[in-house]
Amino acid sequence: MNIKELIRWFREYIYYYNLFIPEENDDDDDDDGENNTRKDPRTILKHQLYATRLYIPLLIMTVYIVTFIVVIIPPTQQISISNITPLLFNQLYRDHAETLSCSCSSINIPYKSFVTNTISFHPVCSSVFISKEWIEALYSPYVSAFLVMDFRKTAASQFEFLAAFCLICQEKVSQLLADLDNTQLVSFQLLQEEEVHSRITNDIEVIKVNAPVEDTTTLRLLQITTQQNSIISALQTSIFVEVNTEVEKSISFYTDSTYYWSDNATDYGQIYMLTCDTKNAITPAGFYLYTPFDSAIKHQYWPIHRPDFEPIPSAIVDGFFGGCNVIDAVLASTLDCLYNVTCLDTFVDYFPNLNQINLTWSNGLSSLKRRDVPVEKLLSELFVEQWSTSINYLQYFAECAPTACTYTEINHINISYTITLLLGFYGGLTILLRLLAPLLINIFSKLKSCSPNVICSLSNALQL
Repeated sequence: MNIKELIRWFREYIYYYNLFIPEENDDDDDDDGENNTRKDPRTILKHQLYATRLYIPLLIMTVYIVTFIVVIIPPTQQISISNITPLLFNQLYRDHAETLSCSCSSINIPYKSFVTNTISFHPVCSSVFISKEWIEALYSPYVSAFLVMDFRKTAASQFEFLAAFCLICQEKVSQLLADLDNTQLVSFQLLQEEEVHSRITNDIEVIKVNAPVEDTTTLRLLQITTQQNSIISALQTSIFVEVNTEVEKSISFYTDSTYYWSDNATDYGQIYMLTCDTKNAITPAGFYLYTPFDSAIKHQYWPIHRPDFEPIPSAIVDGFFGGCNVIDAVLASTLDCLYNVTCLDTFVDYFPNLNQINLTWSNGLSSLKRRDVPVEKLLSELFVEQWSTSINYLQYFAECAPTACTYTEINHINISYTITLLLGFYGGLTILLRLLAPLLINIFSKLKSCSPNVICSLSNALQL
């Protein structure tokens, strides 16, 4: 089928269905000698009937689909409002939270412009117990001779560690606050107050969790290094040193790991499996009447050396410990004695130098703020007792300075609007379907009456 045949076929289609004024057969188009005769009127009438039957359901179905779309997807309208205030923004957020958009004039807002952090540290960090005068008053030149669990042996060192921990944590928190102040809240859109609070709170919680990791890791490394390398301390808590002067004109030193008893030990032989080389053991601290002039070998075994020696404390220092290493004893301490005036009174009897400083036990820690947690836990919290954050949302709003807000408003179903829209669609639909229905019937008729070869020729012509 060539182009001329397609043109003639289309003219016949227009003539059959009275879309235009019928034309006479054009003999000039029949150059190939084919006889172009008018179709049978009965065939034309049958095709018109089929086209009408196809046109009506197509029209009903199309109108139904359009109506369904109009009802399900109502029209929307974008509204813009200027001169935004916090009160107006909250009202718009309540009514149009999903579509509301308020662009900030400044997208980078530093925390220090609207966030205030107030930090209070553990009371021991501001007490007399970490002062230089207190630590020096606890010092004794004979500390290495006391038993491991005697508090006089490690008291000065333990409070030195406490002072160092407090200083390190205070400097760490100061640096964290400086970094936090320089942190910027980045947002192109104005955030609602709850979202601002949530973001800042999450940032601070992340800082609280991650900040102590570096310090505690370093401390743990120090503990392992001290134990594995058997570093000898002047306090002789983990390594015992004995001076041998029995040989004339010579001095020799004998060193051995400190042994300790445990509740599970049933005989003397088991103590050789329990040394400071294998475990950083601790034991409750107290004051013992055992003097530095007793047998030095007894200092190597603690807390008890059965059956010939069993030291009995004259007083217990609540919440403090002795151990293989001073740092292990400090980390396990809960500082209970510092909250107890009765316990603190015993210090004067065993540390005479305390009488030389102006000290009253009213300087002790308030029992109202007592927390029964070890120093290791306090260190993991950077000795922070309370961390409160104040967020000035109005100041954040002023820094953001939104120029305008836009939101999308959905117009609910309006009968008059729906009818008008459908009538507008109806005019175009009728024209389109009046063209489409006869065309489909005619194509079906041609395909039904043509041979396979003609069908292929028609397909090739349409592809042109």
